[in-house]
Amino acid sequence: MSRFLGLARLFAVLAGTFALAGCVTAKNSLSQDDISSMKLTDVTVSFAPDASIQWEDGIRAYATAKAIPDDQIATATNTPEAKAYAQSLLAPRIKAGVEKAMAGQLNGTRPVRLNIVIRSFTISPAIQRVVIGGGHGMVADANLVDARTGATIMAHPKLGVALIVGQGVLGTAVQAAIDSASTQSTADKIADRYGDSYREWLLRKTS
Repeated sequence: MSRFLGLARLFAVLAGTFALAGCVTAKNSLSQDDISSMKLTDVTVSFAPDASIQWEDGIRAYATAKAIPDDQIATATNTPEAKAYAQSLLAPRIKAGVEKAMAGQLNGTRPVRLNIVIRSFTISPAIQRVVIGGGHGMVADANLVDARTGATIMAHPKLGVALIVGQGVLGTAVQAAIDSASTQSTADKIADRYGDSYREWLLRKTS
């Protein structure tokens, strides 16, 4: 039985990693002159209609706002309203992370906007990582557009990032200690990682 659980945990972690690591590697065909001519004026964040969001903090925030008892959270928060509420809390975090990563990078004269469309955002709860494994990360489309015309300049569909987190009883306990000592939430870490990944791809450089 222990061997079976170990294999199940391994497969779950691997599956989650591949799902979050980005299904598409887009080619960046912009020249250095193209990039240097741009000035980033805004970052927008939206969600695909079928976006999958697994974020306990967002759900609990909705439950608190609506005074939903703990024993009713699972049912009461599985609604379009609850999902929209969680998305409204998550979007500014993603926006802030991307803006921080891109700050000072595009300083030309051509105004451009970066539209982020989230397809999935996952923070696996501790109990899941103890029993079958899981990961943290997100997959989103990154669309760079001309701010004046709205025309697409460069698109990176399904750009994905993942955080390595502890698995099993011991790994999850160690991860909890690390998270509690951190001044940054897991959601913000994912947002920063996404922003860094996009910057490195667009500018063709590593951090």
